[in-house]
Amino acid sequence: MDIEQLLKEASEGKRGAHFVESKITKEAMPFWIALKDRVKDGVVMKPYVVHRLLEEHFNIQISESAIRKYLKKLETSND
Repeated sequence: MDIEQLLKEASEGKRGAHFVESKITKEAMPFWIALKDRVKDGVVMKPYVVHRLLEEHFNIQISESAIRKYLKKLETSND
């Protein structure tokens, strides 16, 4: 256990891709990988729908805004 890392997280919270990726379960991974591949291919995904699908089908709770930021970062990393 890294005390410094825990203290950093306590003061800043979890952020970015690491936070989103850490929430994806083994069961949801095939969906998540396919979603990322599509985004990398230029397909625009609706964050509110991704949020709903993760919650309804995999019981994963990630805020819509976190998903939106994650998808935007994926989109721009391909440019």
